[in-house]
Amino acid sequence: MTRCARRLQRCRFRPEEAAISTAPHDRSTDVYPILNEEGKYICLTDGALLPATPEEAVRQGFIAVLRNEYGYPANRIRREVPIHHGSSELTGKDGTAVRADLVVYADAVAAAKRDQGRITFVVECKKPDVKSGYQQLVSYIFSTNAPGGVWTNGMEGDGADTRFYRVDRKIGQLLPVAELPRADETWGAVSRRKKAELEKPHDIRRLFRLCNSKLYGRGMENYDFDLTMDMVRILLAKIHDESSAGDYPDFYISQDEYESADGRAAAAARVRSLFEQFAERNREVFPEGEKIEVPDSAIVEVITVLQPWSLVVGYQDADDWDVMGAAYEQYTHQNLKRQRGQFFTNRLIVSAMVRIVDPMVGEKVLDPAGGSGGFVTAAFRYVRQAVLESTQPGSPQRERQLDDAKNDIFLSEITPRLVKLAKTAMLLNGDGHAGMTRGNSLGPYEELDPWIQSRCSRGVPKVILSNPPFAGQGESRITDPHILAQYETAKRTVVSRVTGIPSAELMPHQSPELLFFERSLDWLAEGGRMGIVLPKAFLDTAQASRARQLLFDNAYLDGVVTLHKDSFQPDTGVRTCIVFLTKKTAEQREQLEDDYEIFMAVSQKIGQTSEGVPIFVLDDDGTATARIDHDLDEIVSDFKALRRGTLVPSQFRYAVKRSDLDERLNINPQYYSPHLNESIATVRRFDELDGWSVVTLGQIEKGISIFKGPRLKTENVIVPEAEAGKEVVGYYTPSAMLQDKRDSAKYVDLARANAKQLRNFKTVTVREGDLLLTRSGSIGRLAYVSSVMDGQIVSDDMIRVRIPSEEIRAYVAAFLLSDNAAAQMLMNEYGSIQQHLEPGHVRDLLIPVPDDWADAAELVANGRAFMKAKEVSDQAMHALRIKGFDSGISDLLENA
Repeated sequence: MTRCARRLQRCRFRPEEAAISTAPHDRSTDVYPILNEEGKYICLTDGALLPATPEEAVRQGFIAVLRNEYGYPANRIRREVPIHHGSSELTGKDGTAVRADLVVYADAVAAAKRDQGRITFVVECKKPDVKSGYQQLVSYIFSTNAPGGVWTNGMEGDGADTRFYRVDRKIGQLLPVAELPRADETWGAVSRRKKAELEKPHDIRRLFRLCNSKLYGRGMENYDFDLTMDMVRILLAKIHDESSAGDYPDFYISQDEYESADGRAAAAARVRSLFEQFAERNREVFPEGEKIEVPDSAIVEVITVLQPWSLVVGYQDADDWDVMGAAYEQYTHQNLKRQRGQFFTNRLIVSAMVRIVDPMVGEKVLDPAGGSGGFVTAAFRYVRQAVLESTQPGSPQRERQLDDAKNDIFLSEITPRLVKLAKTAMLLNGDGHAGMTRGNSLGPYEELDPWIQSRCSRGVPKVILSNPPFAGQGESRITDPHILAQYETAKRTVVSRVTGIPSAELMPHQSPELLFFERSLDWLAEGGRMGIVLPKAFLDTAQASRARQLLFDNAYLDGVVTLHKDSFQPDTGVRTCIVFLTKKTAEQREQLEDDYEIFMAVSQKIGQTSEGVPIFVLDDDGTATARIDHDLDEIVSDFKALRRGTLVPSQFRYAVKRSDLDERLNINPQYYSPHLNESIATVRRFDELDGWSVVTLGQIEKGISIFKGPRLKTENVIVPEAEAGKEVVGYYTPSAMLQDKRDSAKYVDLARANAKQLRNFKTVTVREGDLLLTRSGSIGRLAYVSSVMDGQIVSDDMIRVRIPSEEIRAYVAAFLLSDNAAAQMLMNEYGSIQQHLEPGHVRDLLIPVPDDWADAAELVANGRAFMKAKEVSDQAMHALRIKGFDSGISDLLENA
């Protein structure tokens, strides 16, 4: 069971766990705050059921920290402990008894008796700030013999903080201390530990959150520092210290140093020196003069958080590396997003891609658009785990293969700070950082980093995994002609008007994802495998057609997965897909291609909301489990099943033949969906029935018109309703048209429009009987233009279907409201950020048509009922606006 699973597992308190050993223990004994079926906390000290308040969440969370990280057994911890001063129980200003949130005693006997003379420390949880928490601790501690105390707010983010204090009874104060003693230590006995005595942290995310709060919480965000990079530099100093020779660490601060300005400065200087030593060995990434920017005080606070723990573990401890790497990636993701708007690939997607591409020992793995190293670290962990599972502990084979694994991982990234993050990620995942290089992967190969040129040059990497930057329609498109000239996807064919001879012309710009796709395909070794995240528009748009042609000329398409729309939320709403391929050999490119199967999948669940909030699988009773609710594991399983020849096709996972692809090389899984194609198959059956035929909607009747109109500019003509005059009409967006009240409409004064605007407004003015379809977002939703709406303006975000015959119009309305029509429209949607529908798609919808309309009388009647209902509804709403309740009560008051 994973750590996350244990965190949320619904379980019962077990008394036999009350005395956990203070010796180092593995994570199988870790405890986490747990809720029962009724939504109450099961206390981690005595099993009592407690209301799930925010305060209780903090308290249970810190009990878990005390037990997991510091080794305190449950039988030494008590909650809601009354505090006595002499023989009297302390009370607050309102006369209620004062109770300490948590008290940790010297032993189980003292805890059972609640012996105030044998308290190890008192914990105050969830006071709103340090000052009030400190004052509350003072009131507790000086009424007992406790030598120290803890204040924690348990918060997430920048506000998270935990402070440790020792008692100085001579001056009557609590003094900050660097560390909390472990269960087998006493206050004042904590000293500089040997490296071998540093324990593995049980909740590395908590440590990173605390470090983060020590920086942001000290107001550092108001200074000209890159706090995320400074945190990375401090981590590198810590890792370098643990990896260097010597029994004792230099990354530490003693209590004496902590209590003096000179001592704090000395401790900070040691950490700065450690980073300088690491930077000196990696000058290609950390240039001369790069240093930790934050003040000594901030460095010291981070030292206090990290010094008791070891961040470096052996190759054998793959699980520890996974936890460490995941925590680091989460930290950098959250903070870089806040600082620079950068975003990273969802870890579930990374994991699925690595498992499908299946990198093996001895294969060189490359990410040419490496970012902060998510793909390469995941690939490294995957290969390392394969080595550990296939070799004997301590064997020469294991050591050699592990050493090969770390030297076969490569990344190229143009942004220096991301290369630094990737190096740190690899160190926190078990080394391999030498392959993390800076370079422009779209430039000439000979200008890449020498490490890449000598070890992972063109035609060498057997595995490429990447999520290149996307440009959309923005300024991120590549415009450098020296770069564009290298790429087929940056050229277009033009025909001379004089000679009629076609020739290639360099485009002025191109989207980087297409160039990265072409470069990755070219870089990959023959027979190599690639998985790359691309905009969904890559699959079927004309813009990407040249890239798709290059794909099939040079590779076998292994599979395509369209990702859920929330896959990269809340960072970006770009709609994405994954393309998997195997590069052909020179011999295979020369041969006629045999037909083969291509895996297709549509991901329906990604385990999070559009805000990035996790979605968990629910038990049969509706209680959330610890399992993230996603379908990528099933997609991976079905991909491998197809390779074995055992795939059982389903609605969202199936295979198509290479020969099934049309001349446009459309590889969008939706287009080949068995479910959606069933809709067309159902319609096609009418061709076999007497008295029926199948036509496209655009041909159902002479005079039918299906169009959207031009994009409107309305800034100069929008007016408030109060100014409405003879030339003022309503202006409706799709959401306004789909409302009953339509009260979100705007108003356009045609008298203010110029000649071009008037022509455009005339085109998009709707007429009674028009059928309107939404063309972006939730495509295919139908609105009807009633007599009330006749002559109003509707934006080009709705496609007009204008049909002369009322009978056929009713029939078409019934069709457009059907699941069959919806399925056909879904087959033709496109777009990377929103899904779009074009008039041509609607014109091409297949619809059965009777020779005698009497045969479709019931369907026509249903369509008429829909149109009549909309007419009646609009008339009623219009009447309410003109002569409704407001007008009625005014009349009553006037006549009273």
